[in-house]
Amino acid sequence: MNSTGIVFFWKKIYSGITISGFKICGETTLPDTETEVTNTPVTLLDDSELLSIVIEKHNQFMGEYSSELKDLEEKIGSGRFEYNRVSKELEALETRLVVLKEKRHQLYYQAGKLRLRLLETISDKEKIQHLGSEIGNIENKLQNANLSSSEEYGYIDSIRSLLKEIIDTVPDNDMVQQATVSSILDILETAKAARSELDEMLNAPDEHRKESIALKQEVEDQEARLAWLKRRTGLHKEALGYWENVGHEGATMIDGSGISEGGGQQ
Repeated sequence: MNSTGIVFFWKKIYSGITISGFKICGETTLPDTETEVTNTPVTLLDDSELLSIVIEKHNQFMGEYSSELKDLEEKIGSGRFEYNRVSKELEALETRLVVLKEKRHQLYYQAGKLRLRLLETISDKEKIQHLGSEIGNIENKLQNANLSSSEEYGYIDSIRSLLKEIIDTVPDNDMVQQATVSSILDILETAKAARSELDEMLNAPDEHRKESIALKQEVEDQEARLAWLKRRTGLHKEALGYWENVGHEGATMIDGSGISEGGGQQ
């Protein structure tokens, strides 16, 4: 008798898994000659042994899937939280940009109304008519033109200088005029601050939008994997119940049904 302990078995366990051939010192090979088979002691695995292998395999997959399912559920929960956070920030940023743009428009409109009120208080209007017209043209550009920040700041400085010329040209010691000019200057400074904030925020929505899209895609991919794992776990659980029932009833394993875990995705 050969002492290497040669074992031959050929039996279908379940669809997709077949154990066959000779096992010699841990390596599987097919017999070369009929004499080799005849002269070699052969031991077949019985149904209970094969059944144990099948049940162990199903339990192994279910254990692996259960662990991954738990990790995925935690990642999906965290991913959804981050996606909602970024989406809310994006919405807030977009709303703030709209508010800042509208705010600037309204501020320049208010400055224009005050400038007209100022000119009405000046008795010698001919002296300052050209200055008022020039300010009016600048205000129109500030409200309607697509200006860079440097252009906008330059126009604001121009209005300041023109207002000073108006006051210097008509040196009336009128407190109403002084208060009106002061209000216009305050409005222009507020508009300048709004433009500065607008510039700082201008690229923020694009960055948040990219992050939001990436987070959404990541969560969707994880959810697809989660659904697949749940389906596979259900199939393994069903198959495990079947094989355990086979063991209890003492039925044969040959041509038994099962699920295959091939070379594709587990």
